Amino acid sequence: MNILYFVPGIMDDRELKRRERIANGFTSRGHHVDVRASKSGPISIESAVEEDMSVPEVLCGLLTYQDRYEAAVLGCFGDPGLRAARELIKIPVIGPAEASICLSQQVADRFGLVVALERDIPTARAMVARYEMTHKLAAIQPLSIAVLELARNRKRTEHELIKAAKLAEKQGAECLILGCMSLAYILADELVNDKTNIPILNPAKIAIKTAETFAQLNMHHSPKTYPPAEYEKLRKTIFETELRRHR
Repeated sequence: MNILYFVPGIMDDRELKRRERIANGFTSRGHHVDVRASKSGPISIESAVEEDMSVPEVLCGLLTYQDRYEAAVLGCFGDPGLRAARELIKIPVIGPAEASICLSQQVADRFGLVVALERDIPTARAMVARYEMTHKLAAIQPLSIAVLELARNRKRTEHELIKAAKLAEKQGAECLILGCMSLAYILADELVNDKTNIPILNPAKIAIKTAETFAQLNMHHSPKTYPPAEYEKLRKTIFETELRRHR
């Protein structure tokens, strides 16, 4: 089984290979994850502007690669373009935020989110509302560390994450979701799990295992919820190159 993990933005080859190595540590024997990135776009996503601007390249990339994989994961916690991708792509597409929030309900009654910056809070809150889970959200705590800095000073990141987990717990969170894939790929959950009173959920692990489950069970998104895109129409307009092979 092959799974595509697609990063909605640009990322250097060294980091792509590092994430691919880590991602393949989450899979079952015989399964493989390829980590790829957009050809253009933001270097990190820390605003609704960057998130929305990343979507066209995400859709182009998924269209280009979909025939090689059994499932795909969007490599950003904001799940950019998830609904559009499910209409457009013929394989299951998993959003880390949606998958993690759904799984959190089997872990605890109320969840918290930890985000990189305070400015991420409104976007995260809007995303939770989109998934109709506001009533289950207890807290959103910022680390006050930019995304690109999270891996550069892991001691500081660990310290701030422990503090955020304690504050979220005081606000009623019974588990905490890492609301950033850069946190996921420094395995921040493993850094602090024995230093917090509540479980820490890693969205990279959860999304990849969810994609694996979809593929193993031969599950697909409902066409009633995600009506299939009209390839013939799109071939004549915005996806002429990407849809050339699809008839």
